[in-house]
Amino acid sequence: MGQDANLRDAAASELEQALDEAQIEQPVRDAIRAQDGEQLQALLGKGPMFAVLMPDEDEDEEGEGEGEDEEGPAEDRLTSVVA
Repeated sequence: MGQDANLRDAAASELEQALDEAQIEQPVRDAIRAQDGEQLQALLGKGPMFAVLMPDEDEDEEGEGEGEDEEGPAEDRLTSVVA
């Protein structure tokens, strides 16, 4: 949870202390305690984050498995999408 992964399994008192120290607002605290990810995203104005790597559409099947061809390393021919 946040910068301290140990808070994921922390006792309620430890979590409360961390929330106090970080000066977290009450509605956000409630969402954290309830483990309500959707509510937390709504309160923070953030949506889910994900990334996808896909081979370029131009890639032909003949060069598959060789790792490199005239276009360069296979890694250079990946398309990334981040949302």
